[in-house]
Amino acid sequence: METYRLKNIAIIILLLLNAFLLLLLGSQYLQTMQAETDTAGQLRALCQSSQLELAGQIDLSQQSLPPLLLSRQSQTEQAIASFLLGGEAVSASQGGGIYSYTAERGTIHFRAGGSFDGSRLDLPVEDAAEFARRFCRQFDYEDVQLQLQDGTGTVTAVQQVTGVPVSGCGLTLHFEDGVLTAAAGAHVSLEDAAPSSSGRMDCVTALVRFLDYRSTSGIVCSEVTDVRCVYELQAGSPLRLLPMWQVETDTALYFVDCAGGEVIRQ
Repeated sequence: METYRLKNIAIIILLLLNAFLLLLLGSQYLQTMQAETDTAGQLRALCQSSQLELAGQIDLSQQSLPPLLLSRQSQTEQAIASFLLGGEAVSASQGGGIYSYTAERGTIHFRAGGSFDGSRLDLPVEDAAEFARRFCRQFDYEDVQLQLQDGTGTVTAVQQVTGVPVSGCGLTLHFEDGVLTAAAGAHVSLEDAAPSSSGRMDCVTALVRFLDYRSTSGIVCSEVTDVRCVYELQAGSPLRLLPMWQVETDTALYFVDCAGGEVIRQ
């Protein structure tokens, strides 16, 4: 009987302890939410005093993307080259981190920094626009811009990773009379990517940096219409994707580097 009572007391103590911990976590969560709300209000007031309007739909609680360390993926390079050359491409090292991928219709060169190019290509395609769209779908390029007339012209696009555009990973395809004659761009793969904890900045801090830049540089803008975190490709060893905040205003597009806080106009 005494043992039974002791078990009940122990259970009650555990229940009270769990309830206390839940209340503590709930209190901390509410404090965090209140702090974020206060910070957002202070930022909006600061912008208002500087005659800069923040669009209402901007989520000021956004956190930055993690920096990523990337590995070179030769299989992806070969797949891109084979698509652009219309057949299985054979690889060969040219030294200095450069690999060439050759097939009957030409050669594509890939560099360690993720960039690639091929000129004097000779790949006939039935529909230049559809060929470009298929390539972009397969290798994650978005914002496809077609400037084609009767199979002649250019197609441009930007690679995205996990739905985020990557600055420095553009694509340009050249066509002449229904023939792919040149290709250039850059591509990265998230396979074996390793996140890094350094070089992060929240949305509020990025906007404070932008506001300071606006004041010191004398740029003219009256409204921030959108803010989002995107990636920038940084060549080197290892290859990196670095986060930066894209600040869209009513006059121009700006980027705030998460690591150093520098502001760059596109």
